[in-house]
Amino acid sequence: MIQEATLIEAILSIRSQVDFLWQFFVTAHIAIFALLFIYDDAVENLNIIARFLALCGIALFEWINGNALAKTYLLLDATIDQYRALYGEASRFQPAFFEHFVNQSFADRPAMVLVTHSMAFVVILLALVSREFIQSRRNRRQGAPG
Repeated sequence: MIQEATLIEAILSIRSQVDFLWQFFVTAHIAIFALLFIYDDAVENLNIIARFLALCGIALFEWINGNALAKTYLLLDATIDQYRALYGEASRFQPAFFEHFVNQSFADRPAMVLVTHSMAFVVILLALVSREFIQSRRNRRQGAPG
């Protein structure tokens, strides 16, 4: 039988892995969005092959990071299920702790990961394919009578 302390340590470790993967996703996208929105002149000079390769690289990153997050969430959910099965008697815990730790479920998180990663990829795709997606506001400001 798995010790309670070992399961709690595993749950906290897996949660740390989830945090790391989200931080990696956010950090990578801050850099990508900075390139696309701040240095848009550099992106505008990319030819079609360079844009295609950039999109392929970003799609690969989204797929790898998204799968890692989804699988980590499923592992976390399974670990918490195991904890509940072995040690999850409600009478052992304060109600708030039971609700927010023992009874927590992460089964719906892979769908959330799919949505966030897909939306990020679509924004990047639009920014690389259609430069007007980024430049229209700047062009209006430059063309406005002043």
